[in-house]
Amino acid sequence: MRFNKNRKLLLAVFALFTLLTLLIFWPIFLGRVNLNGNLLVSFYPIFGQNLPYKNIIGLDQLRLYFPNYSLVVGELRNFHLPQWNPYIFAGNLNMASLQSAVFYPLNLFSVFLSQIWFWHLLRISPLILGSFFTFIYLRNLKVAKAAAFFGGLSFGLSPFILAWGEEQVITPHAIVWLPLILYCADKLIVSNKPVLGKSGKFYFTAVVFSVAFSVFAGFIQMTVYTIALVFLYSLLRVVENRQKLKQGLVVLTAILAGFLISAVQILPTAQLYFESARSVVESRNIQVSFLLPVQSLLTYLSADFFGNPATWNFFRSGVSTYYESIMFVGTAVILFAFYEIFEGRKNTIVRFYFILGLVALFLTVNTPLSRLFTEMPLPVLSSSIANRLLFIPTFCLAVLAAKGMDRWLKSKIKSIAFFISLFAVLFASVAAYLLGVKLLNLPYFSSATLSSLETAKISLRNLIVPMAVFLCTCAVIVAAFFPKFGLKKPQAALVIILLTYFQLFLFAHKYFSYTDKSNVFPKIPVIDYVQKNQGYARSWGIGQAHLENNFATQYRIYSPEGYNSLNILSYAEFTSAMQGNDIEHFTFRADAGLGRGKAAWIIQNKNTRKLIDLLGVKYVIAKKEDADILEKNNFKRVFENYDLAVFENLQVLPRVFLASNYEGPPQSDSTGKTDDEVQKERRKLIPQKLLGENFDFRNVLILEKPSPISPQFGPGTVKIVSYKSQEVIVRTSSDQPKLLFLSDNFYPGWKAKVDGDETEILRADYTFRAVPLAPGEHTVRFYYDSNIFNLAVLITVLGLIGIILVILKRD
Repeated sequence: MRFNKNRKLLLAVFALFTLLTLLIFWPIFLGRVNLNGNLLVSFYPIFGQNLPYKNIIGLDQLRLYFPNYSLVVGELRNFHLPQWNPYIFAGNLNMASLQSAVFYPLNLFSVFLSQIWFWHLLRISPLILGSFFTFIYLRNLKVAKAAAFFGGLSFGLSPFILAWGEEQVITPHAIVWLPLILYCADKLIVSNKPVLGKSGKFYFTAVVFSVAFSVFAGFIQMTVYTIALVFLYSLLRVVENRQKLKQGLVVLTAILAGFLISAVQILPTAQLYFESARSVVESRNIQVSFLLPVQSLLTYLSADFFGNPATWNFFRSGVSTYYESIMFVGTAVILFAFYEIFEGRKNTIVRFYFILGLVALFLTVNTPLSRLFTEMPLPVLSSSIANRLLFIPTFCLAVLAAKGMDRWLKSKIKSIAFFISLFAVLFASVAAYLLGVKLLNLPYFSSATLSSLETAKISLRNLIVPMAVFLCTCAVIVAAFFPKFGLKKPQAALVIILLTYFQLFLFAHKYFSYTDKSNVFPKIPVIDYVQKNQGYARSWGIGQAHLENNFATQYRIYSPEGYNSLNILSYAEFTSAMQGNDIEHFTFRADAGLGRGKAAWIIQNKNTRKLIDLLGVKYVIAKKEDADILEKNNFKRVFENYDLAVFENLQVLPRVFLASNYEGPPQSDSTGKTDDEVQKERRKLIPQKLLGENFDFRNVLILEKPSPISPQFGPGTVKIVSYKSQEVIVRTSSDQPKLLFLSDNFYPGWKAKVDGDETEILRADYTFRAVPLAPGEHTVRFYYDSNIFNLAVLITVLGLIGIILVILKRD
């Protein structure tokens, strides 16, 4: 009976969290799309519209996540594992890049849903799961139902989850498994039932898959922080419950098993990391620059104390953007959390969350401690931006607030009045100072575009709603203490929950962007022409007709540019060096391409022109006003529409061609250097050699190791007969030995067969592929078959078998 009652409660709570979340996203039920499509069609001139939009919010959704998911969904629907993206960077890893979240379980729904509704599922689901998992965790801590609901709401619908989800759809998914893991850890450690009994196996398995799902969500830094928190919490529970070391080891084993079964994602990503541009970055200065100024702590009073980019008035100093520095949790949440910190300070759980939240918070703020942290050689942690830690204080405050409300509901003592007075003084002091800035010209923060008087007005205006919520919360709490008002504490708790939800709803309404479906990567004539005529050639938008990196993925256009934090290092270095930059001082960027600027500057640059031709850029989209300069440089206008036109590159090299000769890398000074150092130096000189005026890059390749055959000059034919994301089939014919060149990126997972026989792929022209061919007719098959991935699959399968054996083992 109790089980049925519990189940009904959980179903009711899940349904209520679902309803509250759907209300936040209400515009999607009117046909709107939760994507900054107005920014897409207005910020980029190629789309030719001028609609109002909420600043540059959700840019990564447009140029990374939404296009990526279109590729992932398309491949999965065809029962293909989307390991390679041929549309960007002259080819780049897709699954291994992590952010595509290929193995995340929600992807199963993509088979049945349109891309837009699947996108909405990705946006909505973590809010529901985060709230619900936090609720069941808090209930297990013996927190009252209303207080547990309050805590679940405070975390699952927290501004951190809301803002990060609006900017990077995957981030909340990596975090929301935290409370479920904590719940299961508690059940395994604290319970007196057999650790591998029927229920114990269930909780063990839940930990395993929750860890794996966090990894598969695609934000490994958040996963590492999550597991670190779980480890510390489990250690605390083991110490608290003596003679529970075995149970603690079971939790640790479950966590390790979770990483084991996610090897299918971790190992390919690790390989790509060491092959990517990110692996060579000296990032300490970057990490320090992202630490938050101390005044950011004021945003605990108001999320928009320093303005909001959605209203174009964000003025806080520092490199970190608004969403990267979000601390606000809700006015009532912070009040009840502080109440519990002081009243429950003798409780081990309270002290744990207070200390953990405080340490995590101050590691994100620019202090000597946080700067020291960035200097420590800690994998993932010290090489990543510290403010990602802010979800930990958010979760800690949600737990503390729930316990605080629970204490208030169960206690007759009116000590909460002290904290009400404390916060009243704090709000009044800040408001009084802001008025002083206006009336007495007191010093205050300013920005490049706003005076201190203007910024003070913004801060004061954005204090109104938090102060109103605070006053209402206080009135409800006070009324609950006096029977004559007829408001009992459970009713008062409900009002406070509604006030908190109202505040979070307003936050989301202000920050979220919605657009018409017609603005989500609309079809425009110039792109339509390229799609129909490109064949296997690459295309590029130039000048005012620039096509943002990764838009090509959505449109299925082959592009030489791209945007991904894990892009292949050799290609990033190559495109940079071929534009005349010093490869020795290469600076990491998540994007790589052919350069931006006016068409005249780019097209007339001899280096860039060679790069365009070598990469097989056949079509260039440009403004009509750039026609003269393009036509003077061997481009032919083949299509036009309004003020845009498509130009064909008349001297472009095809995607594949037969080369008649090759050379090795240029020589370098070898004095006092190892062979490996000399080889690396010679390799870095390859782009310089390609740019040489006397080098025939159309017929001669630069190989980093000798070819087993010596190619000869003579006629030959080559044709791509099939081009898929993970397989390219080419037919060739020549009376002379040749080198088949394919201007797709070289990467260890790619293999080749000539007439069915395995053949080594040679790295050509710094970053591309070449295969030696004897005279005659040949069928060459390039295919992606990563040894690392195959090993990872084996480890994952063994891990799953191990989990099954644990489940089947007798109690």
